Amino acid sequence: MAKKKSNKKSSKLKNQNVNSEKIVKNDFNESKSEKNLNKQKTIEKAKRQLHYETSGSNELTNLIKVVLIVTGIMLVFYGITVVATKKADEVTNKNEEKVKTEIQYENLMIGAMLNMDGTYYVLIEDEKDNRLSEYETLVQTIKANEEADKIYYAKLNDIFNSDYLGKEKNYSSDMTKFKVTGTTLVKVKDHKIDDTYDGYESIKSKLQDLD
Repeated sequence: MAKKKSNKKSSKLKNQNVNSEKIVKNDFNESKSEKNLNKQKTIEKAKRQLHYETSGSNELTNLIKVVLIVTGIMLVFYGITVVATKKADEVTNKNEEKVKTEIQYENLMIGAMLNMDGTYYVLIEDEKDNRLSEYETLVQTIKANEEADKIYYAKLNDIFNSDYLGKEKNYSSDMTKFKVTGTTLVKVKDHKIDDTYDGYESIKSKLQDLD
């Protein structure tokens, strides 16, 4: 009887030990499973973070590339614009200088109108003459003909020419004595006054002959 009780007690104790081992084993397995799950979650989180960081880095790199490309294009266009503007300004300045030179060359000082070589005409203009526009139209027609004699202007209202306007005319080749009373067409040949035309009909007729 006592032996049976001892066996039962021993068997019960074994069962308890087995159950305890199972519980411990189950706890261990659950703990291990939980650790594996946490580890997997940590790895996935790290992967997602790495993906986001990589994606953000790529976006930043692409943005920098776009900014650099746009900046480069703008600099190229700016350079082209600067060069084109500079060349345009140079051409404009040359044209302006050419026009100024031509104007200065075509508008003579009466005191120096005999200084050029060859044969040419000088139309001395009185600004009060209401026929000036008609004369100038005829002169422009003559200038269009390359074979025609050269014609220059000298304006009496110019400060350097005003002293040559007098009450009595004197068509001397000595320019210290030279005087006109109004608009006059002068023919110059070999540094001397070769002929003169004053009055509307005389000037108009000669200009028409030169055309």
